[in-house]
Formats: sequence, structure tokens, C-alpha cells
Amino acid sequence: MANTNGLQAEPIRLGQRLGDQVQLYCPLFQRSYVWGQQQINQLWDDIDTVLDGQYQSRFLGALVFDDEQGQTASKAGQYWVIDGQQRLTTMYLTVVALASIARKWGDEGRVIANDLYSDYLVSTKSDTRYRPRLRPTLRDTHQFNSIMQIALAEYDVVLDLTAQAGDAEGNMTKSFSLVRRKIEERTLLDELGQPLEGSDVVERIAHLRDVLLDQLEFVEIRLGDFHDANEVFDRLNKEGMRLGLIDLVRNEVLKRLKDDASMALQLYASEWQSFEENFPNAASRESYFFPFALTVDSTITKATTFKRLVKHWRDITSDGEFTAKQELKEIMGDLSRHQAAYNAIDSGNVTAFDKDLHAGILRLNGLNRPSTLYPYAMQLLTATLGGDAPVEDAVACLDIIEAFLVRRALLGIEPTGLHAIFKKLWSDAGWSPLGVRQSIVSKTVVYPSDEQFSAAVVSGSLYGRRVAPFILAEYEHDQSKIDVMKMLPAMTIDHVMPQKYNQHWADKFSPEQHAQWVNTWANLVPLSGPANSSKQDRSWGEARELLQAETVFSTTKNIYFKNVDWTPEVLAARAAELSGWALARWPFYSSLTEASVPRLDG
Repeated sequence: MANTNGLQAEPIRLGQRLGDQVQLYCPLFQRSYVWGQQQINQLWDDIDTVLDGQYQSRFLGALVFDDEQGQTASKAGQYWVIDGQQRLTTMYLTVVALASIARKWGDEGRVIANDLYSDYLVSTKSDTRYRPRLRPTLRDTHQFNSIMQIALAEYDVVLDLTAQAGDAEGNMTKSFSLVRRKIEERTLLDELGQPLEGSDVVERIAHLRDVLLDQLEFVEIRLGDFHDANEVFDRLNKEGMRLGLIDLVRNEVLKRLKDDASMALQLYASEWQSFEENFPNAASRESYFFPFALTVDSTITKATTFKRLVKHWRDITSDGEFTAKQELKEIMGDLSRHQAAYNAIDSGNVTAFDKDLHAGILRLNGLNRPSTLYPYAMQLLTATLGGDAPVEDAVACLDIIEAFLVRRALLGIEPTGLHAIFKKLWSDAGWSPLGVRQSIVSKTVVYPSDEQFSAAVVSGSLYGRRVAPFILAEYEHDQSKIDVMKMLPAMTIDHVMPQKYNQHWADKFSPEQHAQWVNTWANLVPLSGPANSSKQDRSWGEARELLQAETVFSTTKNIYFKNVDWTPEVLAARAAELSGWALARWPFYSSLTEASVPRLDG
């Protein structure tokens, strides 16, 4: 890049920006041109205040660029438009419309048009001679080319008509027609709407030219290497459409094809579009890039994700002589290598993986796994696809992580510190279960002991914790031996002894005992929504008669079938039983805490 580490910001007039020998590229596949009558009218309201002398100049907002290449004696510079695409495109087309009108008004009008053409509208550098200084998004090229062909028909303008995309007419052509009418109203007619003489027309055209180029101002921001374009855009557009990280990545990857629109369209469809469509939804697509970047460099932050990926892709394509097509394919291969693993852990799509891994992946998916887990899980699962990591070891690693997360969640331990653990767990432990068990803890991140976990099962509050549905579903699955998430109705959590202390229970529980037991695991059971509604605050006898015949959940039916009463003693016995089951289901793996860890090349 031609830019520096620091962000550069300065006021700039429209004439200065268009007057530089710089090619202004709108990202190929960013949002198309959308301005309409409302925005055009507002723009001309501002312009009119300068034409009328009410203001010396008007500020039209910010333009944000990524400075790709500085200009030289023979080559034009290259800027990518990060923010300001709509207003910059409109202002460029306004100058086009003014030149188109001016050239019809005698020698003086043609002089104005010729100057606008050569000084502001097309490049005069040898590498881009006669090409427009603004390049629209690819989907707008058909409309843009149509405008340029008609408006500047008498001039040399190099346009790639073989690979234009989008409709011939749309928002851009409509806005151009409206802008042209605005110019004609202010240059060809007097205040009463009567036609002006030729010299008066040229005078007004010249005045409007001066206002447009010299009295309309922007703040121009050129990003440095250490600045996140996503954050800059977001801060400048609190009320606008957020530019997502996926937009920045798409623009970065596809800009390699900026000089071959036909190939850009082809590879966008075959490479990028298929990549996007392999995610289940927009939120999943947007969230992929940070954990992916952490697999490249575990030290990055969210703010540096984009810049670090750009550097990474330059590194992997710098060793050989790549064509633009080969470079894009190399980057897309790199970008998609963890996609199947991400989709598995994020949305439960396990079809790409060995069936022995399915259960462990789906359990982590149902566990409301923290996003901090993703970098490690993605690398582990991808390694099994390539045959680098044995499936049985990967299964064991997932089991250890599940037990670690469940124990912490039941104790209500905040996830603070997990990001630091998981982002480097692959380099620390690879696919070794021994390594994972020993590296998953630190001075500040604990793996709860059997004593702590047992106490939480027996007397801790499970109700209201995010892990509660997962724990009850896992116990149900063990007792009923069916996939409760697929075979049974949607599960709600019911208190066997109701949350609200009432007269039905006063002879069995004191208020203190009720408070002690009511939200513990021993007092919670899965119920379908209709069964939960019908039970409400019934007494034990009424609930038992209703639910031992109606409930479809085995663990719930067993409670009402086996227990003639529900007392503190019964609860204590069930709590002890659950504790033993939970300790075996999510073990401490004490044998792995003392063994030495073999080094792997993971």
C-alpha cells in the first residue's frame, strides 16, 4: 500500500479530489448506487445556498479512502472508496452532466467542457489514459457506461463494454437525469423560467462550475495500516448501514480483478458467492472472520482482524508469479479451509465429519459454547478432515472441553480468561487429550474440582442458568436412550416443588427448606409446554396423578412413578444420585493432569 501507519485526515474541495490523477475505485461488489430524488434535492439545496451567496462554501461530509497506490509520472494513483461512495459518485456524475451541457454552448462552452473532461473526468496518465477517474461498483457499470457514452459522446472515453453488469437503467440513470435537469434549471433559464441568451448561459455554467469544484468541501480520511476500516465506517455512520467485516474482506479479495470485469463476475459467482452461500445465515457469515484470523495469528484483536488477514494473504501469494485469477483462488482456498469446521461448531452442520465426532460436536453446539472456543475447535476438526488428527483423539479433546465448560457453567464461573486459553490452545496442545487437559487451565482459569462440582450439583442453583436445558437434556438422553432434541417435544423446565411456596407444601417443607431446594437440579425436571401449563402449582398428589401417565420425558415420569411423596429427604437422595451421575458424565480427568504431554506437530 502507498499509505502510512497513521490515519490522515484533511479538508479537501471536490476539485482537488477529482483533479488528482487518482483512480477512485468503488469496491466491485459493494452496495449499488441507491441515491434518489430525496438525496439529490438535499444536495442541490446545499449547492443553491452557495450559488445565491448565502454561504461561502458548504461541507458535504466525509470521504474515506484506502490508499492502494500513489501516483507516479506515468501511472495514476489508486484509492479504494471505503465511505462516501454515494455522494462521490453523485458529484462525479454532476460534473459529467455539466460538461455535457456546456459543450453545446459555443466555443466558450466547449472550452469549459474540454477542461472538465481532461482535468477532472478522465485520466491522462499513460497506464489509464481516457479511463474515467471514478470506477463504480460492478453492478452499476452498465448504467455508468450508458451515461458516459451519451453525455461525453464527442470525447474519447475508454469503457469496458464487454463485461458491464447490471441493468441498463436504474437508480443511477434516473439520478443523472434529475441532476441534469437541476443544472439546466440553474443555467439555461432565468428566475421566471424564460430561456437565457448564450453569453448568460455560459456565465452561469462557469459560475456553477466554480461552486462545484471550489466551494464544496469534504473531510478526506485516508486509512493507515493500523486502522480498521469497519470501525472508521461505523463511527462515521451511526445512523447508516454498517459496513460489515465481510464487506471489507469481499472487497479486498475481489479487487484483484478490478481490471477484468468479465473475470470478476465469473469468479464472484464461482468462488465468493458459493463461499457465502455455504454459511447458514448472515450473522454466521459475519462472525466467521475473527476466529478464522485467530487460526492465522493468535495475537490479533478484533480491531486488527482485517489488516492482519490482508497481510497474511499477501504473504501466501508473494512466493510465486500468480495471475489475478490464481491469486484469488489461492486466497479463497485459504479462507474456506476452516469453513466446514466453523459451520459444525456454530450451527451443527456435521455432515463433513466422521460420525464418531457428531455427538461431541452437537453437544458443544447445544451447550451455548462460547465463541472463544472456535479457533481451537476449527483447527482440531479441520485436522481430522485432512487425516492429521486421529478421530479418537479429537473426540477425547471435545469431551474434555465439554466437561470443563459444563463444570464452570454450573458453578456460575464467568468466562473471563477463556479467550486467552482457546486462541492458543492449538499451538499449546494440538490434538493431544493430555495437552488439552493440562493447557486448558491457567493461574486465573480453573477446572472445577470434583468436590466443587458435586456441591454445585447438590445445592447450587441450576434454574435460570443458561446451561440448565443442556444438563437436563443430557440426563434425559442417558435415561431414555433417545435423542431428546429430535424425538421429543420442545422442552421446558418445571419445578417439581413449585417456585411459589404455598399451603400444599407447608406440611412437608419449611420456608427455609423450600428456599434451599427449589432451584436445585434435584427439584427440576423437563416437561412439554402443555404439561407444564396443566401442572401449574398443584399439590404433589395431584401432579403425580396427572404427570406419571401424561409426561413423555422418562426422567420426569420416573420421579412421579417411583416416589409416593416429595420431601427434603427424597430431594437429598435424588441430589446425591445426580451428583454421582454428573461426576461420571463430566469427569475431572485427574489421570491426565499429572501425565507428561508428548509434543505434536499440530
